[in-house]
Amino acid sequence: MMKDKAPRAYARGIFKYFSERNPPKHYPPSHKASEGYPLSSTNSRSWSSAKADKFAIVTGASTGIGRAIAIAFAKKRAKVALVARTKDRLQQTKDLVEKAGGQAEIFPADLSKLDSINDLISRIKSKTKKVDILVNVAGIWHGENEVYAARDFADFPQQVILDTYFVGIIAPTILTHAFVPLMGKGSKIINISGTFESGAKGWLPYYVSKRAIEDLTVGLSEELKEKEIHVNAISPSDTATDAYKKYFPQYLEEAIKPEEIAAYAVYLCENNLSGKVTVLKKDKEPFESFHR
Repeated sequence: MMKDKAPRAYARGIFKYFSERNPPKHYPPSHKASEGYPLSSTNSRSWSSAKADKFAIVTGASTGIGRAIAIAFAKKRAKVALVARTKDRLQQTKDLVEKAGGQAEIFPADLSKLDSINDLISRIKSKTKKVDILVNVAGIWHGENEVYAARDFADFPQQVILDTYFVGIIAPTILTHAFVPLMGKGSKIINISGTFESGAKGWLPYYVSKRAIEDLTVGLSEELKEKEIHVNAISPSDTATDAYKKYFPQYLEEAIKPEEIAAYAVYLCENNLSGKVTVLKKDKEPFESFHR
C-alpha cells in the first residue's frame, strides 16, 4: 500500500493507543505529562550517595527518548552506559550528559546482531560489577528514508522483520538476562513500548515487538518480585523525536516531548512500582494499560 493512499491513522505515526475498549486506569493521579511528575520530595535530589553512584544502561541513547533519559539520569549524577549503533551521535549524547553533571561512556553496538549484543555485554561487565538501572529504548520503526508502516505484512522484507524483532524484544531479553545477576534490591528495569490507536495492521513487525516488550515487562516483574527488582514499561504516544519530526512534521503539535518520557523514567526509578505498563499522551493524565 502506498503511503499517500494509506488511511490517516497510518500517517499519524507509530505510537498510538488502540485499546479504547478497556477503561484506562489512571496513574499517577492529577498529573498530566505536560505538567511533570512527582518525581520525589525534591526534584533536584541526586542519586549519589556515600556508598556509590547509580550505574544505568540506556539503549537507543544516540537520539530521541534514549538521549533524553540519559540526560535526565545525568541530572541525578548517575553514571550512564550509552548504547546505540552510531558512535558520533553517542558522543554527542555523552557530551550532553557530562554537561548536565553526569558521567557517561559510549558503547557502540548493533542490537540486531547476537554477536554484537554479547560483545556489548562483555564490554559493560568489564567496566562495572553492578547495574542499578537498565532502560531498553531501542526499537525499529523506520529505515534511512522510509517508515515501516502502511504496508501489507507480506510486503515487509524478511530482514526488516528479523531486525525489528531482534532490536525490539530479543536484545532487551538478552540484556536483561545478562545484567539481572548484577542488579541488587531496588534496581530498576524500564522498557519502552508504544501505543497503536489503529491496531496492528500496516506495521505488524513493530506492533508485535512492542506487545512482546509489555509481556516481558509483566513476566519479569513476577519473576523478579522476590529479588525486589522493579520492572515497568512506558508506552508513549506520538513523541517529538528527530525521526518523528522528519516523517510526520504535520503532527508535531500533537506529539509529547522526549523529555516528558524521561521525567517519567526518573519517577519510576525513584518509586517502587512494578509490573506497570503506563501510557503517556500529550496533555493527558498517564494511565495504566496492558494490551488485550
